[in-house]
Amino acid sequence: MGCRSNTKPFLQDAWRMVNSTQEMIFINDSVMHWVLFDDGIVPDTIFTHYKTDETRSPYYIDLYAFDRGILKGRILTGIYSKIGNDSLLMDFRPIDSWNEADSVRPKVFDELQKRYFVRKHP
Repeated sequence: MGCRSNTKPFLQDAWRMVNSTQEMIFINDSVMHWVLFDDGIVPDTIFTHYKTDETRSPYYIDLYAFDRGILKGRILTGIYSKIGNDSLLMDFRPIDSWNEADSVRPKVFDELQKRYFVRKHP
């Protein structure tokens, strides 16, 4: 009888955007909470779904099915890269239809659009 690994997927954690008041919490293999902290006010949490493709380089990531806000009904199509064990680089573009994903998705990280995230430790 073999041992089962307790290792969770790399993204499945809380990630804090560097120099920002935003946090992405990847709950499981498809659900994410996007938490927006605003000057001491109660945080605002947007619920969304995500999917990734780690066979691509850089990795693909798409955020979709936002429960409300300016992204409701839209999709964020993007790329990400792992930087060590505790950092991510992400870059997204908004789209209205999955048909646009291949033409709009960034191919490389744009200096003005890319965002760094660090794993939030308890």
